[in-house]
Amino acid sequence: MNFALKLRDEIKRDVFGQQDLKTLHSSMTDAAIHNGVTRSLKSKDLLKLKRGLYLFSQKLRRGSISKFLIANKLYGPSYISFESALSYHALIPEAVYSITSACFQRKNKTFTNQLGNFSYDYIPCESFFMGVVNKKEDNGILIATGLKALFDLIYIRRKNYNSMVELTNDLRIEESVLLKEVSQYSVSEIENLAKSYKKKNVFHFYQMLVRNLK
Repeated sequence: MNFALKLRDEIKRDVFGQQDLKTLHSSMTDAAIHNGVTRSLKSKDLLKLKRGLYLFSQKLRRGSISKFLIANKLYGPSYISFESALSYHALIPEAVYSITSACFQRKNKTFTNQLGNFSYDYIPCESFFMGVVNKKEDNGILIATGLKALFDLIYIRRKNYNSMVELTNDLRIEESVLLKEVSQYSVSEIENLAKSYKKKNVFHFYQMLVRNLK
C-alpha cells in the first residue's frame, strides 16, 4: 500500500508532525517510517513545512488548507498578528504576502516553504493571549483582534504617534474603520491591553487613541 495513503488512513489531520507518526509504530519500524516519509516527499505526496512537520499534497487533502493555521503550527505559542491580522480585519487596504505572527518565544523566527513566508516576532505581553480570538469558523486559527494587532505593531516598530494623521498616513488605516474597531471596547479594556506591554510608546499610543476616538 502507498505509504502516504496509509498515513492518510491513520492520521486524521492534513498537517501532522513526529508525534502523529508515532501512531504507526505498532505496525511499522522507525526505519520503515523514515523511508516512507522520504519516498513520499520525493513523490510529492507529502510537503515538508519544516523539520518534523508535514502536509499532505493537494490531491490527498481532505479540504482546503489555511496558511494562518499552518502559521499557528509552525512555531508556538503564537498567533496571527501585525499586518496579516490588520489585513484580515480590513484595517489596512493592501494584501499581505508574508504571514506575520506574534510569538511567545524570545527568538524571532522566519520559515520559508512551498506555501510561502512565515515570520514571527516576540511580544512580551504580561498576558500573551489577551486580545486573541479562536476563529472556529475559520479552521480554528488563533488571530489577534484588529486592536491587538495594531498594539503589537506599535510595540515592535517602537514608534510614537502624536496624532491620528501620523498614524493613518503611516499605516494607511482609514480613521472611520479604526473608529469602528475601537468602539467595540471600553476605555478600561484598551488601557489594560496597553499596560500589558509595559512600554512607554505603547501607553502613549493608547492615550492618543482614546483622546481622539473615545
